[in-house]
Amino acid sequence: MSAHTKSAQVITKEWQAAVCGDDVLGEVRVSRANNERIDVVDLQNNTAYELKVSGKNTHHEFYKDLIKVLTYNEYQVAGQRLTKLVFISEETGIRSLIGRLDEMFLKMLESKHRLSIELVAI
Repeated sequence: MSAHTKSAQVITKEWQAAVCGDDVLGEVRVSRANNERIDVVDLQNNTAYELKVSGKNTHHEFYKDLIKVLTYNEYQVAGQRLTKLVFISEETGIRSLIGRLDEMFLKMLESKHRLSIELVAI
């Protein structure tokens, strides 16, 4: 494991420790069928938060995280579906991602999956 990967993991763990509490959970399993996890889930606001420390390949991580949220929602037959994904990364990565996202795709996520996206630069 590279030093950068270890550093990113430490930052994510520290962030989770700072924000998690009663209705805000860290490392939430997407399903019993796999070991994928969402960084932070706010159950009161039905919001998933994903942190990508590095701005490199932000679009790959974003789409992976989006699939995790959509899959999580499919398993919530009687449960609480997530209605928002907040994706957090370095400003350069967020700018690049904004340039790549298709407006029709975002509208489809809202209309068919009732999922909105928020991109946050750090």
